[in-house]
Amino acid sequence: MSKGQIKLSNGKEVVVREPLVRDIRFVQDIKNEQARELKLMSNLTGLTDTEIDALTLKDYALLQKALSSFLS
Repeated sequence: MSKGQIKLSNGKEVVVREPLVRDIRFVQDIKNEQARELKLMSNLTGLTDTEIDALTLKDYALLQKALSSFLS
């Protein structure tokens, strides 16, 4: 798997693309940190808010790890 490719526990594969400056600008006005991260994750994966809400915490942690790998 590539750096941003994640296999979820349901077998679905999701790609977390590298954030662009426009992605950060898109979410910069969202004051709540959790809401900002969720919106950013939706933008970077193509998953809808409903699909992200249905993820297990374990799967979401995998997506967070992929995102943080781009930011460090």
